[in-house]
Amino acid sequence: MSALFQAAAGSFLAPAFFGFLGLIPVVILLYLLKLRRTQVVISSTLLWRKSLQDLTANAPFQRLRRNLLLLLQIIVLLLVVAALARPFIRADATGGDDICLLFDRSASMQTLENGRARLDLAKGKALEIVDDMAGSDKMMIVTFERGSDVLCELTDDRRRLRAAIRSITASDTPTRVRDSVLVASSLQASTPDLRIVILSDGKIADLEDIGARAFDVSFLQVGATSNNAGIVAFSVRDPLEGVGQRQCLVLVSNDRPEPLETTLTLYLEDETIAVEEVAVPAKDVAEVVFALPDLDTGVLRAELDHDDALAVDNTAWLVLRPASAVKVLLVAKGDSTAAYFLKRVLALNPRVEAGVMEPENYTGRGDYDLVIFDGFAPDTLPDGASVFFNALPPVEGLGEDGVIENPPVIATDPDHPVMRFLNPQNVDIAKARRLVLPDGARPLVSTQGAPLLADVSRGGRQVLVVAFDLADTNWPLRLSFPLFMQNLVAWVPTASLAEQTYVATGEPITIVPTPDATAGTVTLPGGATEAIALDPTRPTYFGNTARAGLYTVQHGEQVERHAANLLDFHESAVTPAAALEIGRSEVAAERDRIRQNRELWRWLVLAALAVLAAEWWVYSRRAWL
Repeated sequence: MSALFQAAAGSFLAPAFFGFLGLIPVVILLYLLKLRRTQVVISSTLLWRKSLQDLTANAPFQRLRRNLLLLLQIIVLLLVVAALARPFIRADATGGDDICLLFDRSASMQTLENGRARLDLAKGKALEIVDDMAGSDKMMIVTFERGSDVLCELTDDRRRLRAAIRSITASDTPTRVRDSVLVASSLQASTPDLRIVILSDGKIADLEDIGARAFDVSFLQVGATSNNAGIVAFSVRDPLEGVGQRQCLVLVSNDRPEPLETTLTLYLEDETIAVEEVAVPAKDVAEVVFALPDLDTGVLRAELDHDDALAVDNTAWLVLRPASAVKVLLVAKGDSTAAYFLKRVLALNPRVEAGVMEPENYTGRGDYDLVIFDGFAPDTLPDGASVFFNALPPVEGLGEDGVIENPPVIATDPDHPVMRFLNPQNVDIAKARRLVLPDGARPLVSTQGAPLLADVSRGGRQVLVVAFDLADTNWPLRLSFPLFMQNLVAWVPTASLAEQTYVATGEPITIVPTPDATAGTVTLPGGATEAIALDPTRPTYFGNTARAGLYTVQHGEQVERHAANLLDFHESAVTPAAALEIGRSEVAAERDRIRQNRELWRWLVLAALAVLAAEWWVYSRRAWL
C-alpha cells in the first residue's frame, strides 16, 4: 500500500485523499442489505410486480446482480476521489501567469562549468524567462542564500527585471530557501495564479522546513559538474584531562566520482607548520589530524592543495585566542544560603575572578562581565550581563502575580546557550514568584502557567531572572546547577568571544568594545573597510560576513581578528540535484524550459457531474440490468 502511495504521490498533489476509496465497499454493501418492509394484505399483486423485482434485488446475501446504478455510483466516487487527490501533468509553461523567481546566489553557485560560473548561467536562464513573458505577465525576483532579499517586487517592467537579474552576485554562504518561499506564499493571497520558479543547482539544506508552504513549484536546474573537493570541518581540540597534545582536525569532502589524492597544508599566520597527505574515496569524506605545538594566539589556515570547480571551500581559517578571565560580582547577603552555594560553584571555575558585595554597598560601578544579584535588584541594570535570583530586574513589562506553591518543572528550552546539557526535571521547589514576562522574553524553564527561569534581555544587555530563592529548592544539590553556572559564565560575551574560533559565513561577528570606544572600523577579506558605531556598555554585532576569510576589527588601539568560513557539506557537494523533495512532493529538475503542473481536477469534477446526471436519469426510468 505504501508503494502505491509513493507512486501516486508523483502524479497527485494530495494523494492522501485516495483513502476515501474505502467507501466503495460501503456502496456495494448498501445494495446487499435487506430493506425492512411492513407487511400489508392486498387483494391482488398485479400492480405490484415491479416492486416484487425490487424485493428480490434486496434479498440478504444474494449474489450481486449486474446493476447499472451501482456501476455509475462507483464511477462517480472514483472521479470525486481522483479530483480531491488533485492529479496533474507536467507541461511547458506558457504566458498568462505571474512568476515569483527564487534565484540562488549561495556559495555553490560559484562552481565553474566549462569556465563559466553557475551564477552566470542562471542569469542567462532568468533573462530568457523575462524574454518569454507575455504582455500582461508579471514577475517578482527574490534572491536567497543564508538569508533572502527581494530585488524586484511584482512588476511587468522588463527593463527593471533585466537590471535586477544582472546585478545579482554570488556570496560565500550556505543555502537557505525557507524565507524566500514564505515571501512567495504571502504574495499568493493576492495573486492566486502566482507560480514559483526556483533557479538553482538544488544544493539546498532546509527543504524539509518548507513543508506544505510550497505551491505550484518549478525547479529550473543549473550546472552539471561534480568536480569538487572541499574542507567541511575545521577545529582545534585540547587534550582530555590535560594528557597528550593539542590537535587540529580537518574534514575533507570529495564529491568527485573518482578518489582524490592530494596534500593539505596547515599555516600559522603565513608560516607553514605542517603538510599531510590526504586520500579521500569517491563521494566520501576523510579526516586529517595535525598535532599542534603550544599555540595560544594567531591565525591557523588550512589549504587543500587541489584545483577544482569551486575554490571557496579549499581554504579555512581559525583564530586562536588565549582564555580570558571573566570578572563576576556576586551581590548578596554574605550569610545567606544562596550566597554560600553561589560562591562555592563560582570558585570551581578557573576562568572566573569573583568578588562579593553586600546589597547596601552596591553602587553600579565596576568593570564586571557578569553581576549576580540574590534577593536584591538595583534601580538600573549593570553594563554587563546580569542574573537575578529571587528578585525582579528593572525591565519594562516584567512583573509578578502572586506566589506558586511547589511548582513542578514541566518544560525547558534546550536551545538556549545557558540550558545546554541541562535536565532540571528532578529539581524540587517549595515556592516561586509567578512571573509576568514582557513581550519578547524567552522562558527557559517553565511550570504550569508560569516561567521559573527566563531570558529578559533588553537593549543589548543580557539579563536572566530566576523566580525562586535557592534556599527554597534542592537545585544546588543537583548536577544541573553547576552546569547552569558554567553555561552562564560561557554565555557572557567576553567568555564566548574567547572560545569562538570562527563564525559561519553570513553569521554576525561579536565585538566587545573597549570602555572608551564609540566607533571602529572593520576591514573585510577583500580589503574594503566599513565604519561601525560602538557602545562601550554592550556588545556590537557586525553582520556583513558574506565573504569567507579574515575580518580585522579596530576600535581605539585594540585590533582583533575574526574568521568566517563556509564549512558546509551541502555547498561542497556540488553535483546538481535531480529533484527537490518539498513536503511529500518531488519536483523534478528542468534544464532548458520551465515546465509546470497542469491540474486536471476540474475535468474530473465535470465528468463526475455528467455521470451523476446519467445515474439520475437511469434511476428515474428504473432501468435495471
